[in-house]
This record gives sequence, C-alpha cells and structure tokens, in this order.
Amino acid sequence: MLRLFLRLYLLLMLPATLAFVLLMFVTDEVMTRLNAEQQRARAANAFERAERIITDSRVPDWRGRLKLIETTFNIEHKIMPLAEAKNDWFMSAEEKEKLVDGHVARRDRLGGGTAWLRRMKDSDQVIRIEWVGFYQYVSLYYTIIIVLMTLALCAILYRWAKPMWRDVQALQHATARVGEGDFDVRAEVGRSSLLEPIASAFNGMSARVHALLRSHRDLEQSVAHELRTPLAQLKFDIELARTAGKAEDREARFADMRQDVAELESLVDELLVLANLRQAPPYAPQDTPTRALLDDVLRRANDEMRTAGRSVAIEAPAEVPESLSCDAKYLGRALANVLRNAVRYARSRVELSVERIGNRTIIRVDDDGPGVPPEQRSRIFEPFTRIEGSRGRDSGGVGLGLAIVKSVAEWHGGEARVSDSPLGGARVSISW
Repeated sequence: MLRLFLRLYLLLMLPATLAFVLLMFVTDEVMTRLNAEQQRARAANAFERAERIITDSRVPDWRGRLKLIETTFNIEHKIMPLAEAKNDWFMSAEEKEKLVDGHVARRDRLGGGTAWLRRMKDSDQVIRIEWVGFYQYVSLYYTIIIVLMTLALCAILYRWAKPMWRDVQALQHATARVGEGDFDVRAEVGRSSLLEPIASAFNGMSARVHALLRSHRDLEQSVAHELRTPLAQLKFDIELARTAGKAEDREARFADMRQDVAELESLVDELLVLANLRQAPPYAPQDTPTRALLDDVLRRANDEMRTAGRSVAIEAPAEVPESLSCDAKYLGRALANVLRNAVRYARSRVELSVERIGNRTIIRVDDDGPGVPPEQRSRIFEPFTRIEGSRGRDSGGVGLGLAIVKSVAEWHGGEARVSDSPLGGARVSISW
C-alpha cells in the first residue's frame, strides 16, 4: 500500500504544488503590474531620501544612516555600478533604458516580488531598493499554504488509497484461490469501488468456468455410465453369435448387434452436439423463413416415422410469422428432437404451433400421449434423464435430446419448458 500511496502522492502532489506556485507567481505579477505606478512613486521617494543622505556632506556616516532607515522601514539598500545593473537578466530592455535615463526601473525579484533601481544624478552608480519585510511575509505565506496543501492531499489520498488497496488484495486473493482450483471463491469489493466492474467480471467468469467444469464432469460420468449398456449388450450378442449353432440364430444376433451399433452412433452424435453447445456459443442468428424451416423439420419427422413404422398425425400450423431471427441449424435440430419425442410418446396426434408475442417467439409442440408428471418436469432437460412410466428407457432414445433443446434455447437467449397440453399429453415450448 505504501508504494501505491507514494506513487499517487507524487503523481498528484507535484503537479498541484507547481500549479499553486505558478498561480501565486502569476497573481503577484499581475498585482505588481496593476500597482506599478503607485509603487514607482513610492520607490521614487525612497530614492530621493537615500540619495540626499549619500550626497549630503553634512552626513559623514551615511552608511549608518541608511542602515537605520533599513531597520526602521524593513527595506534594503544596495549601491552597484551601472554596468552591473545593465547586465541583469531579470530586467527587461525597456526598464534598462529607464535606468540609463535616470528614471526608476523595475526588476523582477528571484522568488517573487520586485526590486527597484535608479541611477544617481551625475554618476555611474545605481541605488537598488527592496522592501524585504513584505517578501519575507509572502515566503512564509507560501510555505504555510504548501504545507497545508500537502497535509490535506495526504489525508485525501490515504482515505482513497486504503479501501482501494483492500479491494486489490481481495481480488488478488480470489485470483490465487481460483488458480488453485477453488472456483467457489468470489472477490468481495464495495459497490462504490473503482474495482467493482473488474470484480464483477471476475466473479462471473469464475462462476461460468465452475459451471462448465461441473457440467463436463457430470457429462463424463454420465457418458461412462451410458456407454456401458450398449457395449455390454454388444459383447453379449457377439458371444451368442459365436456360439450359435444355427444360421437363423446368428442372423438374429447380427441384427441385434447392428441395433447396438446404431444406438452407440446415436449416442456419440448427440454427445458431440451437446458438448459443442456447452463449450462455446455456436449461435449465429439470421432471418430465416419460418415456413421453410418448419417444412424441413416436418419432413424429417415423417421420414423417421415411416422408418420406425409409426403412424402419428402431425398438424402443422396454419399461420406462422414470415421469418424468425434464429440459428436455423441448431433450432432445426432442437425442433426435430422435440418432434421425435412427441411422435414417440403420442397415441395418434401431434400439433405444432408458432406464435409471436411482441419481440418474443414461442414454438409449441403438443402431443396426446401420457404427459410428464409435474414433479419430474424440472429434471427432464438434464442429460441422460428418463422419467418413469411410459416415457422410460424402453421407449427408445439416449436421454440427450431435450438437453440439446434446452442448450439451444438458452443460446438463443430464451428457455425451454414442459407443461400440460390441451391434447391431454405434454407440451414442450421453446421461447426466445
């Protein structure tokens, strides 16, 4: 903290002190010029008195007499050659001409103030007079002001630097903890702190990294668990095919193995999509024709139904917005997953609708299946989650479809929800 304080002090105090001295100098110079004629008249009287004392033959000890005047009036006399006075750098050319002509000349005094000079009559000697008492008072005044400014600025800087240094240490401590793997730590700084935006950004980053690592860890554990089932089934089918005595039995086992491989391929494909969605935003929105997007999704759903031997009527919406601002690739994938689930669990009917409410778009998929129990709706969008009953493992799927739907909706700045459908089954809504 001491280093920070000294840096700030030097950065602020030195310019402030220089500015103050410059201001006082300019003020003194302006006041001197405004009162120049009065001061010349006062100086002229002093020169007349000094010159009478010096040239009066009746005053043998004129130096002592001048000393007495200096003590009485706080002034200082000095006698110098004219040549020396003309070489003075602090006197302008105009003032030097006045000096040569025998007039009162003004000379800026080092450290502020003014000295006055006049050439003695019929002589090459110059008398210089300064009112030293006034300038001693001004120097003391300057010193007091600078000391007070220094102390006040020290107090202000200390009051400002101490909480800032405390916030810097809190941020440094939180950063070190995160570097050690503790992503639960947060940088605690005051709301009025200059570091509050940095601390908020750091806390948000730490929370996102923590959530991402936790998601990856959970996904890895779930993947390991989910891969064991088809792999174990595939090993079992291979062993049965190897020991089967009849060609029909071997063909049946080969068919089972092809189904196991297809299940593994589907699982790997869904995992890649979900991992891509969770690692980095793939969201690239653009205006997409609504009807073209829905037609493509419905075509794929009907093709899958024919392949699976299902017969479910999918009712497309009669009226839709002209276009949607979305990522057509990922939104199409999410709608395909929702329709696949709806067709899988529907008894005979699925309805698709699109509604625009203000700037928000809502796509709903309704089915007349068994629905989703309210207590399980919060879990259905988690990876590898399957609910009990008719929407269970035996109904097919790898448990990643709705997790992809949720991620796509969130990347679009929206959400995915499950509720009761007017058809009696489940309604899945994607809104953004």
